[in-house]
Amino acid sequence: MKVFDTIKHSTLVDIYRCYELWTLMQQLEHVPGEAIEVGVWKGGTGGLIASMLKRFPMPRKIYLCDTFQGVVKAGDKDTLYRGGEHADTSKEAVMELMSTLGVTQNVEILPGIFPEESAHQVEHNLFSFCHIDVDTYLSAKDVFEWVSPRLSVHGLVVFDDYGTWGCEGVTELVQEIAQDPNYFLFQNLNGHAVLIKLKSATTIGDGFQTSSLSR
Repeated sequence: MKVFDTIKHSTLVDIYRCYELWTLMQQLEHVPGEAIEVGVWKGGTGGLIASMLKRFPMPRKIYLCDTFQGVVKAGDKDTLYRGGEHADTSKEAVMELMSTLGVTQNVEILPGIFPEESAHQVEHNLFSFCHIDVDTYLSAKDVFEWVSPRLSVHGLVVFDDYGTWGCEGVTELVQEIAQDPNYFLFQNLNGHAVLIKLKSATTIGDGFQTSSLSR
């Protein structure tokens, strides 16, 4: 609650989803890899995750990825977003929040459209956790396709806005990914979809591909 009270004005994610992120991260201590969040806005959930990572016996880093110019890649599958929404933020504002939380050593910000403009900086990293909060189908798809081969077995991908009005494209994408036997889908009615990676490899239907990078 102390962390939530600090970040609650810097996120649109409610206390229930924040608590879920907190407890999921807590369970990943023994899963190798760092954390990544795509769709940072003012840094609330990123700061929350970083605060848990700092508590690990071997503290880890979270990479915070955002255009800082609003939502991108809106298309026909997206009923609410048209592009440019949530641009009222900045890298400086996010780092100020991280400083308040005392987690600057656990955070690295990657500005730009992800993965096209910023993923090259972490393309060889291994991840245990990915939080996708980008609001549109194509943007979420591109993030998932990039992170999937870099995700540890038993690592988690959390999609925000799952099952919510205005983000039907994200819901459709999750249902497509759920057909892949390498992932287990946990549907939370509070607006989260949690994907657990069961094993490495091979091919996911309709163009999704993974590799054996995970371990």
